[in-house]
Amino acid sequence: ERERTMAEYWDLYDVAGQKTGKIHLRGTKVPEGCFHKVVHIWVQNSNGELLMQKRSDKVDNCPGEWAATGGSVQAGEEPLTSAVRELSEELGIMVTAEELQYCLMVRRKDAFCYVYLVKKDIPVDALTLQECEVAAAEWMSVETIERMVEEGTMHRYVYREMLDLYFKN
Repeated sequence: ERERTMAEYWDLYDVAGQKTGKIHLRGTKVPEGCFHKVVHIWVQNSNGELLMQKRSDKVDNCPGEWAATGGSVQAGEEPLTSAVRELSEELGIMVTAEELQYCLMVRRKDAFCYVYLVKKDIPVDALTLQECEVAAAEWMSVETIERMVEEGTMHRYVYREMLDLYFKN
């Protein structure tokens, strides 16, 4: 998905979340029974809106779709560190690990997805979009997001409703 000069590697984990000791090359099929880690970061402003990004048409996964910020945890990296890195890389938003609130972890077909929330007021025009990954960014109400999910223009997150508890705080 990223324009890279170097290959990206992930640590592999078993179903219990324990490292297998194996390293995986991004872009190749994750072996059966193995998992890698990914992060999703939801940014909420003081108006209760969420910062969503439109994925570039150049990415392999869900091109042109609106989504939360996210990415893969690289080999040797922890999910929290990855979340800080992804926000910086994709949107130019600098946060500390302490600003990110861990919400939940969801096991998917071949990944453990760690979900974080950060409260931040930042104008869209102050963002620095990573062109190879992000085509646009916009603050949206939860209602707008839900409508776009139904229309098929926003990524459908299986856990999205569980985040309402965190969004209201």
